[in-house]
Amino acid sequence: MSAPEDPLTHPKAFDDHPPNYQPPFQQQPQAFPGSDPKGVAPYVAQIPGVPPGLEYLLQINQILVHPKYFTAQFGKTYEIQNSMGQQIYLAKLEPQCCGPLYDVMLKDNSDAEVIHLLEKCKCSCSREVEIHAPPGTLIGYATLSWYAHVTSLSISDASKELVLMVVGPSFRTNIFGGANFEVKSKDETQTVGQISRDNEQFVIQIPLDLDVKIKAVLLGATLYLDYLVEAKRRELERRHRNNH
Repeated sequence: MSAPEDPLTHPKAFDDHPPNYQPPFQQQPQAFPGSDPKGVAPYVAQIPGVPPGLEYLLQINQILVHPKYFTAQFGKTYEIQNSMGQQIYLAKLEPQCCGPLYDVMLKDNSDAEVIHLLEKCKCSCSREVEIHAPPGTLIGYATLSWYAHVTSLSISDASKELVLMVVGPSFRTNIFGGANFEVKSKDETQTVGQISRDNEQFVIQIPLDLDVKIKAVLLGATLYLDYLVEAKRRELERRHRNNH
């Protein structure tokens, strides 16, 4: 993987503080029949053509990713929530001495495994995570590129066809605080959503009618982005300690 100071191409100029995005799409309902505003999201029956466990994503355009806890021994756990803070999924990243470079399983509220994030390659030439839903069925990829002033993730479907771009500040800036990443069309001419990071929590805003598999890929890309930011943060902290 190329270092931020070694651009792979000549990227377009991009402000390290992307403009706040005002989503022009319909807001999701604030309550659902049978929902518990302090508990878990309501159950949605399986829908033909929708990967099992992704049914609930059909009716929402905002997803919260909230780190629950982190330990060196047990890894990191995330609660995936709707706009009311109700849990949709629970994700767990477990530390591994060997095996995949990145391996995260998302479970629904019935404890069924529904989404699997996997980065197999340990080479330094590229960073890319596969998103499977259900586990074992590939639905897309999130591929990292970074430059001096821009970090981007290419969002592709299972056939590696580019669908969306996630574009934000470089890992050399705003890595210790909040940041906005814009979700753009594949030619980057239109902004269709946003991924915001504030106080360790991510807020994903996406079109309500976006393909449910791509919604899941964007969710996986957000978790992967958090992992990459944390890894870069630890690297910078380690360099600081070594220099002092």
